[in-house]
Amino acid sequence: MSIKGIIFDLDGTLIDTFDTQLKSWREAFEKVGSALDTNKFASNFGKSYKDFTFSIDPSLTNLDINEVIQTNKKLMERRSNEYSLFPESKKILETLNEKRITCMIASSNPRHVSESLLKQFQIDHLFGKVVGPDDVRNGKPAPDMLNLALDHHKIHPSNSMMVGDTAHDILAGKNASTKTALIIRREEQQNSVSSEPDYVINNLEELLTIITKPN
Repeated sequence: MSIKGIIFDLDGTLIDTFDTQLKSWREAFEKVGSALDTNKFASNFGKSYKDFTFSIDPSLTNLDINEVIQTNKKLMERRSNEYSLFPESKKILETLNEKRITCMIASSNPRHVSESLLKQFQIDHLFGKVVGPDDVRNGKPAPDMLNLALDHHKIHPSNSMMVGDTAHDILAGKNASTKTALIIRREEQQNSVSSEPDYVINNLEELLTIITKPN
């Protein structure tokens, strides 16, 4: 397989933020008198902040949606020390760099948040283009973020792969015509398989086997 670039989601793919995200979003929804259960969180996570908030509670006003998002941002920033890098993340990124495969980020986090997290875990030097929803017109599952990253590095979609932990990551990859790999780290993610990724993995190290397969 001729893969020249891999676009990674960040939260839940390279960095473990699930419990902190769930706790912070739940508190943010409670602040406006709404509620958030784990399954609904897992099935909608990966969308842009606004789309995610609306999907959880369509009855919220625009003012409420904005308050939920701002509250969550403040809570997540305060709790950034609770995040952890998945054990294999740095090793696989270093190996991909050694193989001259360009690594990129397309995350639903604002770009500055993603860049800050990459620096926090000392892996920022392993990435090329980092893209957030604030850089494009449409967030995932639209292909805009992926297209921007690939265009920046002049990599054709057929020579690239999107790796993420949600259906929205996989659909974004399909919409951008890349190969797709869904990483399953939690039982709550099983429903994401319905997005029909090209590959389903449980550990990022499996990517090395995939990209060395003959076409």
